[in-house]
Amino acid sequence: MVAASVALLLAGAGGVLLGASAAIAAGPTTFSNTTSIAIPATGSADQVGPAAPYPSAITASGMAGTVSAVQVVFHNVTHSTLNDIDAMLVAPSGENLVVLSDIGDPTTTLAFANNSTLTFDDAGASGVPTGNVPSGTYRPTNNAGAVPDSFPAPAPSPSAQTTLGGAFTGIDPNGQWQLFIVDDATGDVGTMAGGWSLVITTEEEAVATTTAVTSSGSPSTTGSPVTFTATVTAAGGAVTTGSVAFTVDGAPMATVALDTSGVATLTTSSLIEGTHAIAATYSGSAGYLTSNASVSQRVDNPTTVTGSTYCNTGQLTIPNVGSATPYPSNITVSGLATAVSKVTATLNGISHAVPIDLDVMLSGPVSTTNLVLMSDVGGTNPVSGATLVFDDEAASTVPAPLISGTFRPTDDDSDVPDVAFPAPAPVPSSATTLTTFNGVAGNGVWSLWVVDDATGDAGTISGGWCLTFETATPTSTIVTSSVNPSTFGQSITFTATVAAGGSPVTAGTVTFSDGATTLGGPVPVDGAGTATLTTSTLGVGAHPITATYSGTPAASTSSGRVDQVIGEAVVADAGGSYSVAEGGSLSLDGSGSTAGAAYAWDLDGDGAFTDATGLAPTLTWAQLEALGIDDGPSTHTVALRVTLGAQEVTDSASLAVTNTAPTTVVTGGLTATAGSPFTIKVGANDPSSADMAALFDYTVDWGDGSPVVVVSGPADPPVTHTYATAGTYTASLTSTDKDGGTGDPLVITVVAGPGASPSPGPSPSPSPSPSPSTTPTTSAAALPHTGVDLAGAVLAGGAILLAGLGALITGRRRTS
Repeated sequence: MVAASVALLLAGAGGVLLGASAAIAAGPTTFSNTTSIAIPATGSADQVGPAAPYPSAITASGMAGTVSAVQVVFHNVTHSTLNDIDAMLVAPSGENLVVLSDIGDPTTTLAFANNSTLTFDDAGASGVPTGNVPSGTYRPTNNAGAVPDSFPAPAPSPSAQTTLGGAFTGIDPNGQWQLFIVDDATGDVGTMAGGWSLVITTEEEAVATTTAVTSSGSPSTTGSPVTFTATVTAAGGAVTTGSVAFTVDGAPMATVALDTSGVATLTTSSLIEGTHAIAATYSGSAGYLTSNASVSQRVDNPTTVTGSTYCNTGQLTIPNVGSATPYPSNITVSGLATAVSKVTATLNGISHAVPIDLDVMLSGPVSTTNLVLMSDVGGTNPVSGATLVFDDEAASTVPAPLISGTFRPTDDDSDVPDVAFPAPAPVPSSATTLTTFNGVAGNGVWSLWVVDDATGDAGTISGGWCLTFETATPTSTIVTSSVNPSTFGQSITFTATVAAGGSPVTAGTVTFSDGATTLGGPVPVDGAGTATLTTSTLGVGAHPITATYSGTPAASTSSGRVDQVIGEAVVADAGGSYSVAEGGSLSLDGSGSTAGAAYAWDLDGDGAFTDATGLAPTLTWAQLEALGIDDGPSTHTVALRVTLGAQEVTDSASLAVTNTAPTTVVTGGLTATAGSPFTIKVGANDPSSADMAALFDYTVDWGDGSPVVVVSGPADPPVTHTYATAGTYTASLTSTDKDGGTGDPLVITVVAGPGASPSPGPSPSPSPSPSPSTTPTTSAAALPHTGVDLAGAVLAGGAILLAGLGALITGRRRTS
């Protein structure tokens, strides 16, 4: 290689342009190991497995600089089925490349060699051919596809590189290189009698390059142009010398020189249906190392549309074993206004020697939604040109032998999901009917994955495949709550109303959920398009309640939501127990109840909460008596009703009314005349109107040693007594109400003046009693218990004669 100078513009402060540096080539230098290699090792069971030696090694040394090019030479290769040989080269630093694997199809097209020398070079005109392979120079050839070859330990895992330059450019060549060879199929053996060689070229101080390649769009369609753009850079700047070789699946397409921007482009319309590896390999140039990159390009046949039927008419080729070509075959659906309500699938022109080997899976725009249309069915008799329609409503499953017709999806190993669908296929779902696609958005890419899961036969689906869709009328679902907000434990009824075009939907079901948790259902909708669910189990807080309508073939799925708020339970606490004495006031206490509510009280037991309001009202005795609480001792029930929004809770407490003893009063003058009858009216004041309406028992101790007088009567009966001698007397009076309550004694002082000398003749008539309206009244509260000096009053007022009262002293009840 001729030394060259290259100026590098490095990105940095001010953009410094560095001086030229020499790129000094070393090589090409050949290193060889001439030891024969047995493929597989002699004595291997079934003539399959690693070669011997495994690996075969070559040590490179004395090389200056880094690798700029590598050739691998296999000397004197003889093998009856070259298709079986997998060969991987591993560099001292661990980089590797599979240089040969799976050329052709050993069941249909054999490749064999007889003492041929095979040179592998990125500049080779083609990959290794099939048939009788002559000595020559070939590009590395690896047709293993999406599933990499497996090399037993101590071999590393194969890399994704496809060229020698991509795998080894820029590495240090010195050290041990290893060649791992495996025979991966039974029934044949071979040798590499002359061993193998490495031809290594290095370059000192050459600049590493980076190649990037992009596509104008993937997926593209067959017959339509797609442009691939390769950009080569080094040290952050464009590389403008050299060229880029574009390959598709390892086969050359074109070599394009870099332009002044370091870009090479290739436009092609010749890509066939399938997924292709497009590689762009920079050739390198003076001072620059080679580099490569790749991009995956998906190419689909254009989808044809007739009404609601979408087809890919391209043929699917089914191999002896493995996945069909293309894999998958795609249909792009667009224009569906609503969700799918039904889909049927059609396979056109199935020909296969043993149909039972076919596994066919359909996946939707979301690949996890998928269905195995057929697996392990159809029998072992050959079929030619059969058209199968898969429809859930078909009368029967796929028959054996296989014939044209309409059948239900049939998977005879549905209890164990198929594992025969290699990547990039999704994992088969557990679905058994096409209804798995009901309700999905149909627009997008649908894929058909076809695999032959047993060896020995092949086939085609010559007319491609189709999907026919039915879509449902859009629906709307509205959900309402019977009470919102509600309280914990309160019963709530949720009602879902489903409509389509303003009319109720009367078929299908509704499932009610609280977030991700199902509350109940499916509940059938009724003739009004409604479904209901009643629950009292929701916890305190906010709950997103969703009602999801299932849909039918004629009506699409839909859902509605209401946010249900569950509050604490409203509490009513009537307080108590309470006690009030006759004449006292009653203070109620509902402070233990829920705050911020309305509070109403019922004290008279009539069920009407109108007797008091507020959290802590106070009622006077007059208010209590107006409610019939007028006598003690007695017990009553006090009830509190607490209202918050739609919630209403009550609580009750007991009320004890205690008796209050009466106060004794006296009406009449307190001056008597010795020897003459002396009359006063004894009375009682009691806060209870019930007690005042009844009789009292009165006791009078006149204070002169005479017996205590007991009188029963209303509130003011008169009592009469005659003091025998003049003097001042301390009298004591009490009153007792009907409930046995006796008040404090009323102590009065009576002054008895001297009487007139007796004269013959009849006894004088008693003087009339003083009028109540003019007669003073004395009560226990008005007189001291020690008596009052009334002598002056006696002298001024004279004697008061009271006559005709003897009979009343005996206790006759006064009625006025």
